[in-house]
Amino acid sequence: MKISSYMTGPIQANTYLVYDENTKKGFIVDPGGYESRITAEAKAEGLDIEYIILTHGHGDHIGGVEGFRNDFPGVKVVAHEEEKEMLENPDINSSVEMFGKAITVDADIFVKDKDALKVGDMNLNFIFTPGHTKGGMCIYVDGHLFSGDTLFRYSIGRTDFYGGSYRLLINSIKDRIFVFPDDTVVLPGHMGKTTVGEEKRGNPFV
Repeated sequence: MKISSYMTGPIQANTYLVYDENTKKGFIVDPGGYESRITAEAKAEGLDIEYIILTHGHGDHIGGVEGFRNDFPGVKVVAHEEEKEMLENPDINSSVEMFGKAITVDADIFVKDKDALKVGDMNLNFIFTPGHTKGGMCIYVDGHLFSGDTLFRYSIGRTDFYGGSYRLLINSIKDRIFVFPDDTVVLPGHMGKTTVGEEKRGNPFV
């Protein structure tokens, strides 16, 4: 598995291009804005981008979906079933404030907690982590956890937006993320990467 990270969109969210080097199958996580370098890398590597996976529906994580749908015909957008409302409602996904225009996303596949998806030789597992939004989720694959805005390096996601809950967020981190091995690499929606063990030891919020 190879992972490339790009900062995209008006708030410079972390967007990840992930692919299996053997089968050349891949997916994109949280395209906050359209970034042509992601498409260029995918084309240069001869990748088949099968999915765009959204950890949640805020504007800074969905702004590039339309552009990548144009670049990769047939790509499927995946989100948690509890995030449908936010993806389809610009009044609550903050896209107007971030982009100056309304952005909505019609997901192709809605998943539930503990659902799984195979991309090439990679086995993806979806973990429901509400708190930042109602339908926030993380993606676990091969020792790596894409944590969206649930958990950051020494920080956590905001809970003062629509659908946010500090209690639920802390419970999600403790009960659903901290159960993974300490050496699990955490790849968040903002800031740098960390590990589960590092956050257990040093995150002041949990």
